[in-house]
Order: sequence, then structure tokens, then C-alpha cells
Amino acid sequence: MPRKHRRVVWAPKSKNDLLDVWRYYQRVASPEIADKLLREINDVGQRLADEALMWRARDEIVPGLRSVLVRPYTVFYRINDSVVEIVRVLHERRDLARAFSKKEF
Repeated sequence: MPRKHRRVVWAPKSKNDLLDVWRYYQRVASPEIADKLLREINDVGQRLADEALMWRARDEIVPGLRSVLVRPYTVFYRINDSVVEIVRVLHERRDLARAFSKKEF
């Protein structure tokens, strides 16, 4: 069965998350390590264009939400027709209930 190619878009909150990730790793490690992690996250994000249904459904958090792990971060996304919307990029230890509360999400 052929995979459906979808367009990948990064929601504003996910872009802010990426900036926070980069700032943290450039401070505690190096700009090179921060760049490498963001490249890994971006690569996984681009794979979602063809493989969005391959990863974990997270309906227990928000109906229709899915996730893929890029240690130590989790990329959360939704599939809408021909679009994969990456909604958040959160550390795996983050309080997900709080991050996805109705007022936040």
C-alpha cells in the first residue's frame, strides 16, 4: 500500500519549543550539539510527510494527537487531510497534562 504524502507545517508553539531547545543546548553543551539535535528533530518532522500514521496515537492526551520520540524530546503532531501539523516539541519529562490543557492547546 503506497504511503500518502502530506505537507508538514510547524505550529507557532512548536517553533517556540525548538527555539527553547536550541537555547538550552547551546548554553549547557554547545551550539554544534544544539544544531545537531534540531536537525534530528527536523529530519523526523520531514519523515512525517510520508509516514505520519507509523507512530503512536496519543488520544489519551488529546483526541487525534500522535507522537514520535527524538530523545529526549517528543514531537507531537496531528494529521489533517493532506497536512501534518507539528503542534509541540516537548521534553519527555514534561508534564503533558499541563502542556496540553485546553487553554494551552
